[in-house]
Amino acid sequence: MKRIPEDSNSQQKIVSDSLEDLKPSGKKRSWNKNKGLSMVISQAYFLISELKRYGELIASCGSYLKFGVCGVIAHGKRLMDANFCKARLCVMCQWRKSLVIRKQVLDLVHWHREKYSTDVPLLLTLTVVNMPGCELNKAIDQMNMAWQRLIQLKVVRRSVRSWFRSLEITYSRERQDFHPHFHALLMVPSSYFKRDRDFYIPHEEWLRLWRKSMRDDRITQVDIRKIKPRKEGMLEGLAAEVAKYATKPSSYILENSEGELEAPPEVIKELHYALKGRRLIGFGGLFNEIRKERKMVDVENADLVRIEEDETLCTCKICGSTLLEELYRWDFGVRQYRKVLDEIV
Repeated sequence: MKRIPEDSNSQQKIVSDSLEDLKPSGKKRSWNKNKGLSMVISQAYFLISELKRYGELIASCGSYLKFGVCGVIAHGKRLMDANFCKARLCVMCQWRKSLVIRKQVLDLVHWHREKYSTDVPLLLTLTVVNMPGCELNKAIDQMNMAWQRLIQLKVVRRSVRSWFRSLEITYSRERQDFHPHFHALLMVPSSYFKRDRDFYIPHEEWLRLWRKSMRDDRITQVDIRKIKPRKEGMLEGLAAEVAKYATKPSSYILENSEGELEAPPEVIKELHYALKGRRLIGFGGLFNEIRKERKMVDVENADLVRIEEDETLCTCKICGSTLLEELYRWDFGVRQYRKVLDEIV
């Protein structure tokens, strides 16, 4: 494939050919930002001798993006094809995967309510004490076992009909330690909040139960809150909260003294081995039954191009007009996606 040479001296051309993809809200989707952050992760991998191949894998991820484009700019673009690497720490792939999880969680909540129409969602955050990277692997094992103990407790089983759980790890550059924690969405009966029904679990009890399950009295914090889904955007916000990246790139990708973004290779190495081969999310209760009935795809094997499996790629979902194809490639020089104006095959 030979690409027609581009005029690298024309700044105006760089601007006009740049990728701009709008959400329904009018905000720009973060294609350039996420690809740029992935390149930072790739550079860190290249500095780890036994993991250099992940640097190559992530560097090549998202090298091209093909969109279906509506004539009305405000209607946004529809991703039709791309090359995603699915590496665990690739920011681009984690972003796309979080969109898949968010879509599945929203669908599960809606389907759950077809059977229990008055059930309400709770957001539960379970923390543990911060730790050095050498303890991260063991701590995640303990957390997973503690979650199973917690969710099997009689007081929890009688209150929670469905649940979704995800792992998130943040890094503190000041303390040089890690903070793994769980985000969980719980579906409970509306009578949960009636004290006389014996469903309600107060905050202090959640803390006691989590300490007991973790077998660690050093834990000082959990957070449990009710979400009001009838308030516009609240349910979507809840789904986005529990569908976060497994890691928080902003906690370990920072500017150096020269104003360039960098990720410490030692942090990337610790995260890589701590997360390798793990399932980072889980479903239970009615959610699990619904997933089997609906034959929902395993998130780890999901198509990161087509987030909505039943979406039509050839027409605009807003106005129904035929979409035109646009191809973008990552320009390493200007660090952004540039439209391919023409190609000779």
